[in-house]
Amino acid sequence: MSDVQLARFSDVSSQGARFAEEMGVPLGAYQKMTAEEFFLVMSSPTLGGPFATDPGISEDQGLIAAIVKCSPGQGPYLHAHYNTLESFTCLSGKFRITWGDEGENETFLDTFDTIAVPRGVVRTFASATDDAEAHILGFIRGDTPDDFADVAMMPAAATDLDDTFGPGTSDKIKDIGWRFDAGEVTPNLQVSPADMETCIARFADITPRSVAGAEIYAVMHPDATQAAITGDRGEMAQIIELAPGAEMPAYARSRSKETLMCLTGDLTLGWGPDIKTNQILDIWDTVTLQPGITRRISNSGSTPAYVLSLVIGSEDEAFDDVMVG
Repeated sequence: MSDVQLARFSDVSSQGARFAEEMGVPLGAYQKMTAEEFFLVMSSPTLGGPFATDPGISEDQGLIAAIVKCSPGQGPYLHAHYNTLESFTCLSGKFRITWGDEGENETFLDTFDTIAVPRGVVRTFASATDDAEAHILGFIRGDTPDDFADVAMMPAAATDLDDTFGPGTSDKIKDIGWRFDAGEVTPNLQVSPADMETCIARFADITPRSVAGAEIYAVMHPDATQAAITGDRGEMAQIIELAPGAEMPAYARSRSKETLMCLTGDLTLGWGPDIKTNQILDIWDTVTLQPGITRRISNSGSTPAYVLSLVIGSEDEAFDDVMVG
């Protein structure tokens, strides 16, 4: 496994048409499972099914990251994750998040808002942007490959597929590992709107802390006092804002792995001894860096730049492993 892996978003292909053809189902049927366009930015080579096929970054670190594009009102079926933590960050536009066995509850995410949906809750998303396509990042955290075989649609989804696209459509989709038994084998968790709000980081409401030329917005951390969302014990998420011309000091992480995604702006990421390797990151370009790799982020543009940092570690204290210089 390479110490540093870079995925150019422009090089990541949407998977829908390919998998629909391989499964022998209409594209519309696949889009009801994943969304209109599904770009697998990062996944693990140990996983089966579509979540392991041709990702931009093949990284065995217990994290899947995908960017999906939705036209107004479009989104996938209601579904549940029982073993993994699925989170969403709105990248552009506005999204409606619905949850409950009938999708009876809803909330909305604006740009850079993040929601970490509790395990066992039936959920989905759809674009709430009226006049343009919208994009959302989904990132799923699990500890073992078996954890990721936990996605289940509601039984009504299978009926709808067969009624809409013809008998046997749902069976073809089952063949690659998707299930339609949410709530049947494992009871679904019910969460009130008030409790779900505690799982949302409203970007506009986060007070950043200034750290060496950057503004750090604490989105998710295992410790409730450290971020807007109390998340998975092995996951931390931050959004970093860099003013025009700003540069963070070089740093490394001694134990944890970090994934950086350019959200906006003209970012330069340098890494390696003496920061000899430099790459310009365009929107949604993504880099993973192994422990011990020195890195530095700078904004060479004339407008503020934002980058999402996802840090994966096996223990809470792994997130306190930053080494500056």
